[in-house]
Amino acid sequence: MAANSAAARDYILGNSTQEQERLKLQASIVGRWTEGFFHAAGLDRGMNVLDVGCGMGDVSLLVAEIVGPSGKVTGIDRDPVVIHKARERCALQGHSAPIDLVHTDLLEFRSQDRPFDAVVGRYVLLYQPDPVRAMKHLAEQIRSGGILCFHEMDFGNPIRCLPENTLFSRSYALIGEAFHRMGLPADFGLHLTRTFLNAELPWPQIKAEIPICGEAGSYLYGWIAETLRTLLPRLEQLGIVTAEELDIDTLAGRIEDEAVQLQSLMLGPIQFGAWARKAH
Repeated sequence: MAANSAAARDYILGNSTQEQERLKLQASIVGRWTEGFFHAAGLDRGMNVLDVGCGMGDVSLLVAEIVGPSGKVTGIDRDPVVIHKARERCALQGHSAPIDLVHTDLLEFRSQDRPFDAVVGRYVLLYQPDPVRAMKHLAEQIRSGGILCFHEMDFGNPIRCLPENTLFSRSYALIGEAFHRMGLPADFGLHLTRTFLNAELPWPQIKAEIPICGEAGSYLYGWIAETLRTLLPRLEQLGIVTAEELDIDTLAGRIEDEAVQLQSLMLGPIQFGAWARKAH
């Protein structure tokens, strides 16, 4: 289940300005699911929370609103570029709880003060060379009875679509194919239970949400198209598709036009929330 080490360390989507904007778009789409998972897991006011793989700071900002002024959030990421951007965003946007953003590798980070009450992450475990080792290390950073909660997804399996073989489904499949070629588990959401258990944690509670589209104006068209825009250099490098074939600037519109014309119903990537409490 562990991803190829070299591929996992080389973030497939890069850290361009374009990718940073895509991350903010993605956060605006999936944030409601992340928030629901965190509330269900037990995150609450006054907690001291570690956000791993914090990226542009969206999850850290979300957690800050949950824990409030009496809480605290520490976000870590191995990319100094996005940490700098995240600090700027947090300063401009403001937030309820103190947020400390740290440039560090996940496995090198240690709690400096009291143990955390919870550790959270979104779309981070699939990039770890050894997700079980990462989970064990993170469990060491929280107190007994503390919460581990992760939001991952499955975009590695064919989606259900009526009618079949739409431009949406073909475009969606390109993303999973790129991750597969790079040795990254695009279906990591399905491996969450095993990851928790192999890290010697309790059996996690799991919740799933499924995006659905087909109507005019669905957020899924732009999300898929912008993800492919960022991935395009990889897609060409891997020989999966060319820029000319993808025609990225018109892709979202073409997907939407076809979906509406065909009166489609299409499922997006399944969103998984998994959480457990560290044994006392």
